[in-house]
Amino acid sequence: MTISVRIISLFVAIMLASFGALAADQEPVASKSVKVSTLAELAIYPERSAPATVVSLNESVISAEITATVTAVEARVGDVMRPGETLATLNCADYQLAVRSSQAALDSVNARIELARLNYERVQRLLDQKSVSQEDLDSRNADLVALRADKRGAQASLELARINQQRCNVTSPMHALVTERIGSVGQLAVPGTVLFTLLDLDNIEVSAQVYAADAESLESSSELFMDQDGERYPLTLRSVLPAIDSTTRNREARLQFVERATLAGAAGKIVWRDDRPHVPPELLVERDGRLGVFVYEGGQARFVELPGAQPGRSNPVQLEPSVELVVEGHYGLKHDDSLGVN
Repeated sequence: MTISVRIISLFVAIMLASFGALAADQEPVASKSVKVSTLAELAIYPERSAPATVVSLNESVISAEITATVTAVEARVGDVMRPGETLATLNCADYQLAVRSSQAALDSVNARIELARLNYERVQRLLDQKSVSQEDLDSRNADLVALRADKRGAQASLELARINQQRCNVTSPMHALVTERIGSVGQLAVPGTVLFTLLDLDNIEVSAQVYAADAESLESSSELFMDQDGERYPLTLRSVLPAIDSTTRNREARLQFVERATLAGAAGKIVWRDDRPHVPPELLVERDGRLGVFVYEGGQARFVELPGAQPGRSNPVQLEPSVELVVEGHYGLKHDDSLGVN
């Protein structure tokens, strides 16, 4: 073979190789086969729960308000008292005398006022007859004004005496449970001496320790109840405290009973339904250190990050119900991969 023939053969071989490479470049990339489902078909709405306790808003210490000897103790630990019911009775003899004394002082002032009024009117008639001076009338008027001021003081003293007399009867300020009895018959009580401890039975609510990440779902939930030994009590959310406990990393929630309520001090758990759509944990994949899911869009894979997502649990998504998610074949996908649905 001559040199020219060899050169031509080499040129033909190079050209054929170039055409082969070009043809290979123009071959379509094979699509990855996946299976998809809409979010509406996949979405789950998990139930959340948190430990809870029923607490009373008022745990009141009932003390004596006057100095007197305890003559009777009517309430015992465990008694349920209605507003105004007697808890204990104090010796009221001194305060009854004080009421009578104050009433007598008021009666005396009233009598002096009546005399002063008559004197004022008499001097006023004499002044019209030019028999007395204007100074005499002014003096009688000053006496009348001073006595009327004394009357107001006497009325205040009588009112205070009556209030102290009422304090001889120590009563419950609310519908309450007697949790502690401290006062005893014969004891000398002074203002501030503790006699009873009461637990308000009407003003109660539920205190729950909610994991901080679940607080948002609790606030948006439309269905809440307390589970105590299998008994359900519907609740409404009053507040989620805007603070995180530094030890437990929980946030306290306060909830109120809708209708019937359980007893103060009862323990259980609050349960609520998360109204946000969640994707199952098996759809979660990690790409470039971010957790998310793959969406089928226009024949391609689109990676959608889920901020705050946690592996191994269902996670909320903010996608339309009609969005198609890759449910099989998603572990090996990359963003913008061509997809074929089977």
